[in-house]
Amino acid sequence: MTIPYLNLKKRQAVALGVEFFLDTASEDALGDGATIVAPLIFYAYFNPFGPGSIIVPGYQHKFGIDEDEGREVNEGLIDIFMVKTWSGNQFWGFIDPQILLDYENDIEFMLLEIQAGMMTDKYFGTKGQSAYIMPSFGIGGDRPYDWSLEVGYKIIW
Repeated sequence: MTIPYLNLKKRQAVALGVEFFLDTASEDALGDGATIVAPLIFYAYFNPFGPGSIIVPGYQHKFGIDEDEGREVNEGLIDIFMVKTWSGNQFWGFIDPQILLDYENDIEFMLLEIQAGMMTDKYFGTKGQSAYIMPSFGIGGDRPYDWSLEVGYKIIW
């Protein structure tokens, strides 16, 4: 990922990148059957909801190269990531609506992830550790799931 534009005075940035996904699955159900190249672009606007906040809309396009027959990949992902922190970045919440557009198979759906988390360092005397809870909801007739719930503990060193 690279940031070709950053203007802190205007509270804006643009990030560009490319992800690569290799076709390493041993079974069809475990992967896309293609090596995938996925360029992406994000625009960041800092502090739209006050200090400690950011809104980051972006677009990623995935296209397959070296695809198995009948498993062509041509997808778009629209993502609008919104974060707000409190208490000196000790607590955070984010909302991340995502729209998946499968151009090859004419499938569209939305995923909505909501996360609340906290740094646990001052409670456990650690450094770089956090806990979070994240419900997720699938929306639309082609959604891959109705809902999910993720609870986690992260250790960063």
